[in-house]
Amino acid sequence: MSNRIKQILIILSIFAFQACDSDDNEQVIPTGSEGFFITNEGAFGGSNASLSFYNRNTNTVNNNLFFSANERPLGDQVQSMALHEGKGYIAVQNSAKIEIIDASDFTSINTISDNIFSPRYFLGITSGKGYLTDWGSDGFQGSVKVIDLNTNSVIKSISTGQGANQLLIHNNLAYVANNGGRGRDSTISVIDTNADAIVSTIVVGNNPNSLQLDAEGNIWVTASGYLAFDENFAIIEEESIPGSISKITDGQEVLRLYVDKVNYNIPNKLSINKERSTIYYTYDGGVYSLSTSASSLPSSPLISKNYYGLAIDPITDNIIGFESPNFSSSGAMDVYSSQGNLIESYEVGIGPNGCAFK
Repeated sequence: MSNRIKQILIILSIFAFQACDSDDNEQVIPTGSEGFFITNEGAFGGSNASLSFYNRNTNTVNNNLFFSANERPLGDQVQSMALHEGKGYIAVQNSAKIEIIDASDFTSINTISDNIFSPRYFLGITSGKGYLTDWGSDGFQGSVKVIDLNTNSVIKSISTGQGANQLLIHNNLAYVANNGGRGRDSTISVIDTNADAIVSTIVVGNNPNSLQLDAEGNIWVTASGYLAFDENFAIIEEESIPGSISKITDGQEVLRLYVDKVNYNIPNKLSINKERSTIYYTYDGGVYSLSTSASSLPSSPLISKNYYGLAIDPITDNIIGFESPNFSSSGAMDVYSSQGNLIESYEVGIGPNGCAFK
């Protein structure tokens, strides 16, 4: 989520009552081509984050998997989950830890908390090494933690821009979107994954938040923009910068497209279809689609609904939207065809924000 929206939601959530849903289902659910995980962020300070699983074979969702398998809460504010070598790596931001689970039965394998402060996204690099983005203890000191997956320990910290967020790997280079954290940034840090060192920095729009790799090897980036406020917290439009979408080719930004409004509804949650020819993103209360050959942004959304999370199913190409009406009750997962037609809706946990695909 954007920095300003996160701050507002944090304040609001302090005054809400939070409760963790119970679920006695201990069924072992298959992963991979048969389904995917759903991360439910929960309320800030509520320790009611949870994990769900959608089974494509039965078209059903099972909730509270971590609690059912381990008889303890997952933690406070799940940001993301990634699957690597049969394990699930769950970044629990406000609990300052990574929970590692067996992806087949959801049981806890280990917890990494030493030298981790505000974890965001995990990326498996090799069978024995992973990267974890971290906002730092103050929300300004962005870094990538190098994790030894054999000892489950942080062995190095690579300083990045502020608010190191989503990341991807391409040609042995890791690209890290620095979304500002609690500050402001406009860069992509490029890390040589063999040397675990930054080799270049790419300037894009203000506060880049998510990124995807297309079929031609281009990297697409959504950026939140920058909001300036007066003493009454009203947006000062002439001092603000709108969000944008950038295209990076051979390490250089070659295209930057600005959205048409300056407000809280930023371009975010960048996703891509299985052919990697169409990107999708949330913006201004809708879901938009954009061909990777396009040179201008669409004027109207494919889906006119405001979603907290977004993903594209890599098996079916279905569009998955996550609705979070508040941070004290269950959210919903809506599944659409690639043409934007609603197929089905499911109840999930509190604050659903994304998926983890094998």
